[in-house]
Amino acid sequence: MLHVFKHELRLIFRDPRFWIPFIIPPVILAASQAIAVSRYGGEIMQGMESYMMLLLGCLMAPMGAPLAGDSFAGERERNSLELLQLSPIAPAKLFWGKLFAILPFPVVFALLAQLGYWFSHSEITAMAAIASMLGALSAVLLTTAFSLMVSLRVKTVRAATHITLFFIIPLLLLVQLGHEVFLSGLFIPLVILALSVLVSIAVTFAGMKKFVSL
Repeated sequence: MLHVFKHELRLIFRDPRFWIPFIIPPVILAASQAIAVSRYGGEIMQGMESYMMLLLGCLMAPMGAPLAGDSFAGERERNSLELLQLSPIAPAKLFWGKLFAILPFPVVFALLAQLGYWFSHSEITAMAAIASMLGALSAVLLTTAFSLMVSLRVKTVRAATHITLFFIIPLLLLVQLGHEVFLSGLFIPLVILALSVLVSIAVTFAGMKKFVSL
């Protein structure tokens, strides 16, 4: 499993295209906020900082889709999935090695983007910031787990990425409709995180069984 983990990391660091999606959400959010402030004044953003921090974290979550899509759909597209399954490494270890190589990237980038936003907006309370980061972790776990499942079922990286990016729509709706309640305390974010962990574990184990049975 460690060998697969190191191999996947080398591939990720070798290919710059995997890094581009993680840069897009912070740049778009910063640009849109700067345009709004320059056009309407700083008052338009008052009271919206916590919401924007939560939105940024949730937008970062599906950006790991190209990594997850390449994990299995990429192997199938390169006609190397069968060879991978014939290797002396157990299929379960292959699966977990790929997962553990992918997961740190959306987690780290989402949290770094949120921390950067928090440090640049001192008016965001610690409770709201922690709630936002918990929300980002929930979104990352769910999207990564479902991305891997999609990657196992489609034939190309493009298809896996496009399908996974549809998660942005429900994430945006949930943030838009429920951010006030979500950011009002830590109880709801912790409950959502616990549920996300359980669902992600269930989906991940289903994906592992799918991979082993291929």
